[in-house]
Amino acid sequence: MREQDVGRRHLAILKKSASALVEKHGGFRINGAIASDRTKKLTHEVLMSCCERLWTLGFQIRDIHDLKLRHVEGLIKDWRANNYAIKTIQNHVSRLRRVAEWIGKPGMIPHGLLDQMFPDADAGELRVKTVAENSKSWTENGVNVLEKILQADKIDARFGAMLRLGLAFGLRRKEQLRSKPYAMDGGSVLLINSNMAKSGKDRMIPVEHPFQRVCLEHAKRIVKGGEHLGWPGRTYEQNVDHYNYLMRKVGISARESGCVGHGLRAEYAENISLMNGLVPPVLGGRPNQMEKEARLAIQAIVSQNMGHHRPEVTGAYYGSFRPKK
Repeated sequence: MREQDVGRRHLAILKKSASALVEKHGGFRINGAIASDRTKKLTHEVLMSCCERLWTLGFQIRDIHDLKLRHVEGLIKDWRANNYAIKTIQNHVSRLRRVAEWIGKPGMIPHGLLDQMFPDADAGELRVKTVAENSKSWTENGVNVLEKILQADKIDARFGAMLRLGLAFGLRRKEQLRSKPYAMDGGSVLLINSNMAKSGKDRMIPVEHPFQRVCLEHAKRIVKGGEHLGWPGRTYEQNVDHYNYLMRKVGISARESGCVGHGLRAEYAENISLMNGLVPPVLGGRPNQMEKEARLAIQAIVSQNMGHHRPEVTGAYYGSFRPKK
């Protein structure tokens, strides 16, 4: 009994050190933006759970600064053995990676750790499902979109214009790079054609909000009449590499901000859905918020605007309305 009491006191000391760490660093995201209270709370909850589980597994450390890779690996093996969802494990590992940085051990938890630990797993077993379970948008991941766009403007005006079109019209990276702002302006619609889109599928995106017109006009001021937004004198592949480089430079990556460039498409999908009165699942929307026919009609609008043809495709961007099994 006395030994158990000592153990509980030592665990309490560990949890106290972990709480202090979150209190000191958890209020900020990697890119310097202020983290939401919810993000800070979730990090604290995950870390408290990890502390308790470590002691249960026999890793009886007394200070969170003593956390090592073998401890993280032990937790991952335990989560897998207890059938935790892959997305949950990835989220926990991401939070522990932040903790490692806070305790002065950046790089302690390598990217691709799950693949290294389970090399014999089925090819798709360690991958995230195609239906979004959490918002992929920049805003919902704590990124100030306006600040990022203004930051992009200072680095490269063309890049800033591309991000505006990504946010305002949900354009893919390829479509941003190959955009010809003057030729695309169809008045009440944005014209996506001339092999700009994925698989060469033409589409028309309605210009429904003044913000969209402002973004398009801004892009038209950046280039000459028949120019692409992509950088002149480079191949498409070189433009892609430069685009990715600039995205990292403004702090947008899964590692730095918790989201990627494609998140602007998710942001667009959420915005258009909300404009039409439908709250997406990742934002708390429920299947019964309106009649099924009306919901599917709005999903179809979002899907078509983004270059797809099935309403169900919206699940990849903002979650599925199907009941969880």
